[in-house]
Amino acid sequence: MDKTAGWSTFVKASYKPEHFTNFNLSPLPFLKLNTPNLSFRGTNTVHNKRPNWPKPLSLRSKSALAGADPLEMAQDWHRTALLVIDMQKDFIEDGGPMLVKGGKDIVPNVIKAVDVARHRGILIVWVVREHDPLGRDVELFRRHLYSAEKVGPTSEGSEGAELVDGLVIKEGDYKLVKTRFSAFFATHLHSVLQGAGINSLVVTGVQTPNCIRQTVYDAVALDYQPVSVIVDATAAATPDIHLANVFDMKNIGVATPTLQEWSEPKA
Repeated sequence: MDKTAGWSTFVKASYKPEHFTNFNLSPLPFLKLNTPNLSFRGTNTVHNKRPNWPKPLSLRSKSALAGADPLEMAQDWHRTALLVIDMQKDFIEDGGPMLVKGGKDIVPNVIKAVDVARHRGILIVWVVREHDPLGRDVELFRRHLYSAEKVGPTSEGSEGAELVDGLVIKEGDYKLVKTRFSAFFATHLHSVLQGAGINSLVVTGVQTPNCIRQTVYDAVALDYQPVSVIVDATAAATPDIHLANVFDMKNIGVATPTLQEWSEPKA
């Protein structure tokens, strides 16, 4: 993610989402999933044993998908994964070296999205950046931020690499470590999702033009369908940047619901 200044949430310059502040969503309890005890560290390390995921789906024809409502298509929640991207202290908390100023405003909505996902039995994938403390796996344009004398952003084992308060990895979740913008680049994410029978993705986190957009475009290229971006649980440097990227993603068939629209059951 690029360091940028002056983020505002979806519409309002005060960083309070104009269209999304009147949600009346009752908090949903974290529900214990009926899966074996497991946790994941990094992109390909499994501690304990594999969960009882469904078998992969057979590919569906494009004609069968044409004209379908993306939100209705995602009702098979056991075939859906929620990606929570880069909700780490160095990106979200005041004073963080990679601060996205609007990131703190979306924390409550990301927490609610995780609660809803747990209630529905959706696989939660925690996508985080964790870098070598010397910056040897960082993009060239920001390697100057890392050295033996100082801790660089989201260095492995640092406080800044931790998830923000209120977001907790639990039993049955998957943690994916990435070192570039896309969650699919040089990781095992696609293999993990295919093995879990996942064909639909819901995306939250920061920030819209970088990690969100590149992950979403890769997901579309890999034929995940539908792909949804919760517009008030994602953030960018400014509202204009956020809206422009949401517009672009919507134009390639990505669903862009609000948290309330995604959370409410269909009648």
